[in-house]
Parts: sequence; structure tokens; C-alpha cells
Amino acid sequence: AGYIIHTLELDVGVCTALGVLAGLNNNVLLPLLAAAYYHQQPQSRLRRYLYFAVYVVNLLVLGVDVVYFWQTQMHVQAVFFRNLNIYAAEGVLSGFPLDQGVGVAVVAAVFVLLFRLPTAGRHKPNLPWQMLVICSCTLVLNGLYWGSRHLSMYALHETGLWSDEQVEKSRQEYRDLLATPVTPYVAHKAMFSKEKVMRQAVSVKQKALTETDERLMRQLGLLRDEPFAVAKQPAYDRVVMLILESVHRDYFHHYNPDKFPEDCTPFVDSLLRKYPHMDNYYASAVPTTEGLNATFRSLLLFDGDIPGEGQPSLFRSVQAHGYRGVFLSASSKYYNNEFREYTTQFGMQEYYAREALEEMGYEGASGWGFHNDVMYRATLDMLKKRRGEKFLWVTKTLDMHQPYPYYGISWEATPESFRNSQLVTVHGANWVDVTLREFFEAVEREGLMDDRTLFVITSDHNPHSGGEYMELVTNPADRQMIAPIPLIFVSKNLAPLDALRTKEYASQIDLAPTLLCLLGIEPPARFLGRNLLQRYASPPCALGFFGDKAFYYSDDLSFVDKVDEPYPAHDYEDSLANYVMWSYYRSSLPVDE
Repeated sequence: AGYIIHTLELDVGVCTALGVLAGLNNNVLLPLLAAAYYHQQPQSRLRRYLYFAVYVVNLLVLGVDVVYFWQTQMHVQAVFFRNLNIYAAEGVLSGFPLDQGVGVAVVAAVFVLLFRLPTAGRHKPNLPWQMLVICSCTLVLNGLYWGSRHLSMYALHETGLWSDEQVEKSRQEYRDLLATPVTPYVAHKAMFSKEKVMRQAVSVKQKALTETDERLMRQLGLLRDEPFAVAKQPAYDRVVMLILESVHRDYFHHYNPDKFPEDCTPFVDSLLRKYPHMDNYYASAVPTTEGLNATFRSLLLFDGDIPGEGQPSLFRSVQAHGYRGVFLSASSKYYNNEFREYTTQFGMQEYYAREALEEMGYEGASGWGFHNDVMYRATLDMLKKRRGEKFLWVTKTLDMHQPYPYYGISWEATPESFRNSQLVTVHGANWVDVTLREFFEAVEREGLMDDRTLFVITSDHNPHSGGEYMELVTNPADRQMIAPIPLIFVSKNLAPLDALRTKEYASQIDLAPTLLCLLGIEPPARFLGRNLLQRYASPPCALGFFGDKAFYYSDDLSFVDKVDEPYPAHDYEDSLANYVMWSYYRSSLPVDE
């Protein structure tokens, strides 16, 4: 609770104090109930073991939640369980410092050893009285907290203090983290899908946008009347996308000189000076699968239970026009069931992962998978074999994965300006820069950089809002759950990209339609994004979704919209919530509908 208050800079007032008291009660409630059950028959071994099991499980769940909050500034989300497998565990452990791992183990052992069973008394405790006390404390503390919460919001709303209401709304979301009963909450997230409930809700509430919704979404630039401006002839025969893992726009000196020294990312800085890029390009979803879904399918929400066969995607569109679709992943094909999920949902013709690379003779995989240098070497080898062919190639790297990035540069070879830096992310950014430089130097050397080939450098999503990220990205507006990521276009033929406007707002859902228009292919009607090389009457904007919130950014207006917000700050919020649910419902329908 103290860490939450400190990290989120909560005010130390009555509501915060009530939130702490309610949270303390809520997070010992299950062990208290188990204790009451045990003390009715303390001689029962079954009850003794049950009491101890509840204590340990509660302890472990709280421990996991603490680590998750440290990295993300949130309690455990449902996406944690979608990505929970042996490969993710190996990846986290491989980058976790030994001293911190030992520290966590020692703390856990201490708490387990603190468990004690008191000597049985002469009189058996009165169970009804115990339950009355426990239930009364729970009801009173939670009633006081939630009553004060709703009373303050109601008072601000009724008195018309709009700005104070918005500030208090944000504070209350943070205070709710204090009162959350973590173990039931985590169990709820493990079994409950927010997206499925949204789909059920939209089926009865909103299958089509109202005229007001459409008008407001046009004003925001999310609905457009102009048809796509598709190139008459393909500008490129080959598109090579290098998708970095969890890289923020501000992980490069060009954007963040105070935290990343000049000799940390000199190569990427040179690309930003020379080639077309977007300065305000945002992730549309988090984490990896969701971010790739936005990139390849121009959608906000991903649901693996919706049949993916035949659904429109970047891969399916280019493959229908004679291009090969290839995806090269650094991780195991079994991680998050990628080898089935990705080929079914995204539709690439060829999928290669860690196992395939090992069969080809590549070595050195550890933790999350193969490191950047090996991935780029494999990419180069395969590109040479496909010289002159038409393809969309995607290489997905892993070395910047949180909590601690990997870097393969020795202390002696590290530039002096940050050689002794304790921030692993700074060293990781340097590794990204070095490996990209080596790759592009090899591409030039092998004659693979030509007028008909476009290279795209981007990220799968922004980092989670915790850990070193909080120290390196100091502007709160740029480290929200949806934040800026890099987007750089590299080619010898830059004329097709002349219309790209560097400062405009954009997001991942815009990349697929832009690439298809460059290749002379009409983007599918279900794509939500726009062509970044085209001018529209409505303003350029960035749109993302994570948790249960939509994030909207533009030059004139930026806001965060909670989908089930009872008191929308303005009409845009209500209509944007309808737009998100409408787009999700539409994506669940068969293509012919």
C-alpha cells in the first residue's frame, strides 16, 4: 500500500486512508476465514493443512501481484494468464538478477516460517461471534471507503466542478488499487475475459453506431468518408519489418538526450535524421499478440476465440496479390501457442520460430529465445536466398523484453558515458542500436538495399508502465498504458514516402493500410486505420486500447476513456466507448456480414 501511494503520488487524505484500511482488511480476509474454520477443530489435520494452504496461496498471489505492479503500475491483468507458460518463466528468470531472486526467495521463506498455530485453548472459540466480527469489519471498512468514494464524485458532478471531477476520477482509480482484495481479484482475472463480456454487451446494446456517434467519430478522425488513395503500381516488391520488443520511442538519444547519451544509440539517431519516420506513432494495444494484431489486422481488440480463418489481415492481402508472407519469431513456437494462433489469426504462409532456427543450425538461444544478433543474421541469410522475390517479411525480436533487457556487449566495449550505468534498459537500447547497425551494414554489403525494397523498424508495443521505464521516460503523458513507439522507413527509394508527415499523430492500426496502399492493394473495409500518406478532412490521431480504457491522442484533444464510465467527461467519451465495442462486435462477424 505504501509503495502504491508513493509510486502513484496519491494524496494522503481521508479517502486514501480509508482505502488502505479497507485493503488491509480485504487482503487478510481469506486467511482469517480459514483460521476461524481451523479453530473449531484444531486437532483436525485436514483443517490445519487447509489453513496453511490458504495462508501460503494468499502469500504467493500477493507476491506475484507486487512484482507485476512494480513492472506495470497495475494489479495482475487477464493478459498475464494468456502469456503464462514455461517459456515466459524461463525468459523472466534468465534476465532476473541473482541477488534479487535470492532476496525474493528469502522474503517468501521468512513469511512461510512466520506461520504459527497457537496452542489449543480450554474453550472452543465461538464461530458465530468470529464470523460476525470479521464480516462487520469487512462491511464497515469497505462501506466507508466506497461510500466516501461515490459521495465525493456525486458532489463534484452535481456542483458542476468539471475539472475537479476529472482529477478526482483519476485519483479514485488509483485509490481503488489500495482497496482491491488481491487474491480474489487475480482469480477473477484468471477466469474472466473482459473482451468476451464486451462482445456480449454490444450484442444487446449497440450493434450499430448512432448518428451522433458517427458524427463525433468523424470529428475525432476515427471515421472517414474518403476512400483509400491506393498506388496505381506497387511502390515496392519487398517489405521487411523489424519488430522490436517493448521499445518506447524515447529509448533513443534522438528523442531523450537526458537519459540516453549520444553514443548509446548513434545508428538509430542517424536513421531518424536521414529517413522518413513518425514522431507521434503510438501503440494501439499491449502486449505482444495484441500489438501484432493491431499491426497486422488494424484492430484494437484481440480475441483468440473468434475464428481467424479468412479474417482480413496484412498478410492475407499481400499473399492474395502474389507476395509471400513470412514471420520469423525469436521465441519458441509453443510460447502462447504462437505457431497455431498466429498462422490462424494473422494468416502468414510461412512461420518460423526458435525450434526451426535450431534445426537450421543457429545456436545461442537462452531465456526468452534467440538474441537480436542471431535473429538478424538468420534474417539476412534467408533474404539472400529469396533475392528478387516478392514478399512481406517480419522478424520479431525479444531482447528488450521486461523486466530486464538482454545485451551482448561487454563492459569494456560499452561507451564510457554509460558504462557504469545501473539502468539495464540503457544498455539494452545500445544493444538494439549495435545489432541494427550490423544488420543494415550487411544488407548494404550484400546488395539487398535497393529501390524495390522497403525496411520498416517499429515495436510490438510500448513498455509496461513500471520498473526502469518510470526513471527513463519522465513525461507522464508519454508513459501511459498506451504510449509512443518508433516507426522508421528505410529504403533507397524514398519518393513513395514523400507525403509522410513526421509530426502527425498515428498508431499501429494505421500501418497495415499504409503498407497496402503503397503496394497498390486496396485495404480491407474492416481495417480501422488510415493511410498515413493520404490527407483527410478530419484530424490525424492515434488510438489505442488496454485494460478497459481507450486512449485517444491528437493535436487538439487527448483523453482516456473508460468504456464503462458512469460519468463521461464529454460526449466524445461516450461515443468512443460505443465505437470500440462496435468495432469489436464487427470483428467477430463472418467476413460476408
